Amino acid sequence: MRIRQMGFSQRLKAHRKILTLETLKFIAEYLKDRDARMAALRSGVPENYASRQGAWLKKHPIVLAALENELDEREELKLNKAIAEIERQMELCKELLGLQDY
Repeated sequence: MRIRQMGFSQRLKAHRKILTLETLKFIAEYLKDRDARMAALRSGVPENYASRQGAWLKKHPIVLAALENELDEREELKLNKAIAEIERQMELCKELLGLQDY
C-alpha cells in the first residue's frame, strides 16, 4: 500500500476553517507592512521556509477574510495584546501538562 502525501490544494482545503496561533501571528505581522515573507519570519517561521509559508498563508481563506477588514491602530494594538495573552495562556498550559519542550 502506498501512502500519498497531501498536496498544496488539499492542505489548503483541509485547514481552511482552522485558525491557529501561528496563522493569527502571521495576520498581525502581515498587517504591518504587507510583506508575506517578513511577516512569516516575524511570526516564527524558519528563514528557509518563510517565503513559501508566507505565500501559502496569504492564500489561506481565514487570512484573506481577516485582511478584508480594515483595522485602525487601536484595533491592531488590541489584536497584538490578545495574541500575547494567548501565548501566555499556551505557556501556562504547556507547563501544567509538562510540555515545556514542545
